[in-house]
Amino acid sequence: MVNVVIGVIVKEEKVLLVKRERGDFIGLFALPGGKVEESEHIDEAICREVKEELGLKLTFAKLLGTATEVMHDKEETTMLYCCEMKMNIKQNITNPEFQYKWFSKEELIHSKEIVESDKVMVQKFFYERKENYLKLDCDKNEEGQYYWR
Repeated sequence: MVNVVIGVIVKEEKVLLVKRERGDFIGLFALPGGKVEESEHIDEAICREVKEELGLKLTFAKLLGTATEVMHDKEETTMLYCCEMKMNIKQNITNPEFQYKWFSKEELIHSKEIVESDKVMVQKFFYERKENYLKLDCDKNEEGQYYWR
């Protein structure tokens, strides 16, 4: 099992997403984050990942929820820790490793250019705040496109 932290960063009511350039879901926007290193707590991991990817020094606010995402084509399970991060309104992205974009709630929910599981986690964990655990199943169709069931 792979442990991954992802961060919900909100500024002026928009959520920050980065464009995937490697790994799974290349070309789609996703929550910033990455793998938890050995002997690292999740709050430290998400702060490190956001600093590396965007040059932002943010504060961990809280754990919003966890999800297990099974990638059936790879027979792999990822444990996702979705974290809320606090950003000072005057802060700016200084050193982006990836292309990024701010999405309104409406854009995030309806966009086809965002990883579907990230959309679900933001909706359930951040906007609705009704759930704290999700089971996500991801597969590939015959054309090689990912889909969630």
